Amino acid sequence: MISVIISDDHRLVAEGIAKLIDGSNIAHVVAIAENLSETGRLLADKRPDVLLLDVAMPDGDGIDSIKHLRDANPGQKVIILTTYAEPAVIRRALDSGANGYILKNTGIEEFMAGIETVAYGKQFVCEEARLLLIGSETAPSLTAREREILRLIVKGNTMKQIAHKLNLGFETVHSYTKTMRQKLGCPNMSSLVRTAIERHLI
Repeated sequence: MISVIISDDHRLVAEGIAKLIDGSNIAHVVAIAENLSETGRLLADKRPDVLLLDVAMPDGDGIDSIKHLRDANPGQKVIILTTYAEPAVIRRALDSGANGYILKNTGIEEFMAGIETVAYGKQFVCEEARLLLIGSETAPSLTAREREILRLIVKGNTMKQIAHKLNLGFETVHSYTKTMRQKLGCPNMSSLVRTAIERHLI
């Protein structure tokens, strides 16, 4: 049996997912965590085969936490289980080292197949998320440098401060921000920041 920890701050949702998993003959849930700190403690204690991790957690971003959690628990397999059906978020999760990406509206058979696939060392992206990625291949996406600049903008840095921190020219940073606003359809900087936060682009 594949051991699983669920990390989701919506307890009712997590318990529902746990019942689905425990009702299968493939896996069983050994613990539920409601925040990233608790997730870290439980991973060290339970050492599950697979961690099901939500994106929006009360004490941080699940995708951003993957590296930290895996540094503390080498080889830990992580599936992002979320409602975020955004190609940019899916790409960010996979780029950050997620072994899988499953949307919460995925059917039980595909869901369990995903857990089994990741547990045995392969990557899994649910069909809906995979189609979203295919459909967005020709759509504009943010580069690593653009995401880096956007992250600093969201943290409240001015363009001058960003230029200094990244050793770039002021005009270069301005050009990057203009390009990002065009890509994301944001008329101004406040809209860019809001979009980045709402769509978990950083």
